[in-house]
Amino acid sequence: MTSRSKRIEYVLDIEKENPLMSILEGIRNRDPSGDEVFFLSGGPVDDRGQSSMIPAIGDVRVLFLQPHSIKKHDDHNPLDGFLDLSPVPDLIVKIQKRKTSAWVDVETQKHQDLESALKSIRDLESIGPVDPRSGLSPGGFVGILGYDLGQWTSAPRMKNTPDGGEVLGIMWITSGWIIHHRLENSISLIGETPCNTTDIIGWIETERPPHQKRINPHVVSEPRGSHKKKARDIIEAIEYGHVYQVNYGRSWQGEVNSDPWDAFVRLSSSNPAPYSAWMSCKDLGWTIASSSPEQLLHFKGEDLKTSPIKGTSPRMYNEDDDILAREQLMESKKDLAEHMMLVDLEKHDLSKVCVPGSVRWSSFRLESHPSVHHLVSDITGKLSPSRDIPAAISAMFPGGSITGCPKKISMAIINHLEGKHRGSWTGSIGHIHQRNKLAELNILIRTLDVKSKSGLDFGRVMAGGGIVHESIPEKEAQEAEWKADAVLKATWDITALESDQKLPTLKMSNTIMPRPSVGTPKLDLSVETIGKKIIILDNMDSFTNNIRDMFVNLGARVSVLQGWSEDPSEDSENWLISTVRSIAPSGIVIGPGPSRPEFYARSMAAAESALRGDLLNDRNLIPVLGICLGHQALCLVDGFTLGPSEKGPVHGAPCSVNNDGTGLFSHLEKTHIMMRYNSLVITETGNEMVPNAWESPSGIIMGVRHRHIPIHGVQFHPESAGSVGGHLIAQEFLSLCT
Repeated sequence: MTSRSKRIEYVLDIEKENPLMSILEGIRNRDPSGDEVFFLSGGPVDDRGQSSMIPAIGDVRVLFLQPHSIKKHDDHNPLDGFLDLSPVPDLIVKIQKRKTSAWVDVETQKHQDLESALKSIRDLESIGPVDPRSGLSPGGFVGILGYDLGQWTSAPRMKNTPDGGEVLGIMWITSGWIIHHRLENSISLIGETPCNTTDIIGWIETERPPHQKRINPHVVSEPRGSHKKKARDIIEAIEYGHVYQVNYGRSWQGEVNSDPWDAFVRLSSSNPAPYSAWMSCKDLGWTIASSSPEQLLHFKGEDLKTSPIKGTSPRMYNEDDDILAREQLMESKKDLAEHMMLVDLEKHDLSKVCVPGSVRWSSFRLESHPSVHHLVSDITGKLSPSRDIPAAISAMFPGGSITGCPKKISMAIINHLEGKHRGSWTGSIGHIHQRNKLAELNILIRTLDVKSKSGLDFGRVMAGGGIVHESIPEKEAQEAEWKADAVLKATWDITALESDQKLPTLKMSNTIMPRPSVGTPKLDLSVETIGKKIIILDNMDSFTNNIRDMFVNLGARVSVLQGWSEDPSEDSENWLISTVRSIAPSGIVIGPGPSRPEFYARSMAAAESALRGDLLNDRNLIPVLGICLGHQALCLVDGFTLGPSEKGPVHGAPCSVNNDGTGLFSHLEKTHIMMRYNSLVITETGNEMVPNAWESPSGIIMGVRHRHIPIHGVQFHPESAGSVGGHLIAQEFLSLCT
């Protein structure tokens, strides 16, 4: 029987944990061949876990497919900073309609990026009755975007790609929703659903039959020693400045000899999480069981939010030991640096589509999950009127917490070291309704990915963590085991732990933490900054948009341009001359980036032209500011030496910077706290550039100025969320621009 009512709400008179599980079991028993999607909120009922939902699958399905390619991949090693920037073949999108019990292809499209692919399905949407609490309406899409769709968002060309024709993502149109409002313990039926209140009562009151016993097959996993070696490879790449952080993933795989649904039920009980999800697509042989605590994106009206996780420690059985583990995580320099790097990265990604200056680091907390503690932040912003949901998803996908920083190079290193494509893990599952201006996607961690082949089910579980310079390879391998353990137990009744340590299953909780003091941009009316035209040369960094917003907040008009060319035959000097004539900038900022300045020909051309004194706008010298790699480019051209710091890399950590009161520091206090992201440093052997700021107590050069012309460089990141008063550096630079 089908409900066609606009909206029905039924208040349950019995308390039952996860009643929608019983409802979905009833639906799947009635129609065992149908496609299934289920969003389950577990744990505390807070702003993230208020509702669980079963979408009613409509008669349209969209498949995202890997294209066939005959081009040989450029086999340069990304650990040495090399990327294949050649074009990626177009993404294949197949639109299907359901006829009786089968899906039939009705249209095939090709798209250059994920954004245009998602936009293309908007016309298939409609708006039905709207649930007033969740905002859900029939007529939008639900489904999965596998990690490998990142080939059409953030990644360079990859060596290890899925086979041509492999399904990378699926979206289904919805005809209705079944929603469990956890706080009120009520269920709403919206639109056209495959059940009614009689079905609901019967299914909820019926006891579930015993689930199949798990059989322990042979599960193959990457040895801990291999994981440790790859962690060391990443640390070495960080030392040479090619990357700041990489989220490497380790895998466990084997045959699944029982219904994956049973694994999902066990996982949801042992490891409840607010963004848990189930997906089953039988004709394509793909099943997902996930107990994810992480949100990629939430969008409603005009408000965007992402809630990244970075920083993990295991729970402890003893309460005092568990409290100590929490305190140690809160004070861990390594984990806090990892997390701050992610805050800056996610601010940058959101800023791609948000109103300039609207992106904020809005909260910071420690979340205690059943077996691990996590550091979590909320980053929020207002979607620009000229952008939309597909643009927002494309800007954020895949999440920075599961790639690394900068994102482009970290994704290349991930693909190189993992040696295969990721599939669903660290992709996203959720709902998207472009017409209704509503979307929510999780990040698929704590996930079992099952593929059916020749009548057998094969499961794969992956887990990992962010590797930074301070990482200890042994602990990184252990962290992956902590994260994989609950999924392996639920699926195969085995543990991921290679030691005698056992993880508890404890009560979940949240602790709000104070954020570091951050400078709030305020215009000094005595300094004219409004309307200055600034060019920022982007060098494949993941913080460039934060620099743009810092200048926009001060009233500048900013153009962000690539500091490199995808055409190796381009004459960078001619490009620079043409660009300056076209834009007539008041100032130029050479931005940060991974590796060495010589990798970015346009940025080097700007540094060389500036130091020759012939970077002109209407016969006036154009002031130049180099930030991090840009600072290094200016100093390198001037004759300084550039190499790995003897003190080691510093990424995502605040430092004390002393200055001599000259150049951009002339109106600032003599000491500031600024965030560093650098492995390479300059030494004092230049000609015209004079050091004017130093880290305390190491004495590493943190700032330079030209003796005679308006050229300045800073090694730190003034735009970072952890830099106090960094906007004053930008304001001082704007005061030099005409």
